[in-house]
Amino acid sequence: MLATASTSTPSFTEKARAERRPLPGLAAYHWDGAIPRLNKVRNISSTGVYLQTPDRWKPGEIVTLTLQREGPPQMAFDRHVRIRTRAVRWGNDGVALQFDSLDQSDIRLWDSPLKADVTHTEPEDILREFRLAEAIAFLRRLAPEATADFRTLLREGLSNYRVSAAVEIALKAEALVSAKPDADKMRVSPQVALRILDGGSWAEEEWVRQMWAGLLASSCSADFVDESNISLVNNLALLTPVHFRILTSTCNSIKATGYGTGWNSASLGGPTVDHIQRSTGFRDRLRVERDIDHLVDLGLLERRSKMPFYSDEEATIFPTRLGQKLHNSCEGLR
Repeated sequence: MLATASTSTPSFTEKARAERRPLPGLAAYHWDGAIPRLNKVRNISSTGVYLQTPDRWKPGEIVTLTLQREGPPQMAFDRHVRIRTRAVRWGNDGVALQFDSLDQSDIRLWDSPLKADVTHTEPEDILREFRLAEAIAFLRRLAPEATADFRTLLREGLSNYRVSAAVEIALKAEALVSAKPDADKMRVSPQVALRILDGGSWAEEEWVRQMWAGLLASSCSADFVDESNISLVNNLALLTPVHFRILTSTCNSIKATGYGTGWNSASLGGPTVDHIQRSTGFRDRLRVERDIDHLVDLGLLERRSKMPFYSDEEATIFPTRLGQKLHNSCEGLR
């Protein structure tokens, strides 16, 4: 009887490992119930990480890690990254874990000539690479057919500052989407996602980038690929932070019940220019008037007077259906 060749798949430990290096200063938190547990990173590669930890997770067990510089848990969004990993083996002093959702080709840890020596690599360099790889992985899950486009945009199409902003938008959107019960089924129009990343990458304020992230999250659907938000993307790209604050202030002052026949904000009292000034903190009334006019021209706000002879200053300001939809979408609501 002829001997047959083994067809078993090699284990993780039998595969050729990517280059692993120690990285002083890098640590990983994991949650043990309600308590964050700090682990030292002994070494790291583009495929996995070895943690010095007393925990012994079973091979195959999923562990979500937060990578950051050593120290107390970082709250700043750009100072850490959350990564899903899978335990693969135990060591004498810890556990080796494999990155579960990241593509090795999206992680370029030691490629730069300036980083040929490990002493030239800082934890922030590693975090930046993993944040970018996590953003690409999230976008790939939403629109697999556009993976190459996402990689090109984030690797080649934007300046370093704009890449950082676009990655932040993607990761903030991932946090919003992952909280939904059907998160694994979510899809997005590649055109909408690319336009959001490109337009939002210009935003200098974190709270504005959060609005772009909300718009990306609300553009995702588990039922069909929805391209209707492209008009909202175009409108958002025309607004400055001042416009954002005025629109948000106006929408928060109105108790609207819907967008269609249920829309009845006309029966409610809207804010005046004075109210908008107070709520936004803007002192230049003429500037506020001009910005309101801009939002009116875009169809996002409208002025209403109780009597035709009332001046614009005494008119109340209301969001239109489009304005309320843009506001809600930027909060991640569909």
